[in-house]
Amino acid sequence: MSAISLNTATQSPASNGSLQSALQQAKRIANQAESSAQSLEAQAQSAQAEAASAQDYASSLTIQADQAQLSVGWTQQDVTALETAKELSTQITSVINNVVSTEPARPALVVAPIPPPPVTHPVLNTQGQVTGKIINTSA
Repeated sequence: MSAISLNTATQSPASNGSLQSALQQAKRIANQAESSAQSLEAQAQSAQAEAASAQDYASSLTIQADQAQLSVGWTQQDVTALETAKELSTQITSVINNVVSTEPARPALVVAPIPPPPVTHPVLNTQGQVTGKIINTSA
């Protein structure tokens, strides 16, 4: 800005009035500019507060999303475990049904007792020598 020096003694009253008017207008413009600056500063502070609140909300949503992902993982593990248990149950039932429906066990072979060997008696000659055997076949 250029400096304006006012020397009321050297200026005419008409020009003094226009200077006064220009000074008042400059003051009004300065006041309006200051008011606008204060309003803009308040809006900026409000916007910063809203941005901080939005950031907090976004962080909260991120945490909730992470927790939901964990829940999904646990639920998928539970579903997998239930499916495995169902398969095992089906397989066990099948094995039990196969065991129950198989042929009844065959009776053990009946083995006839082995007869004792025939009783033999030595045959002696007149001199007491063994010359043969008599076999008992009545058994």
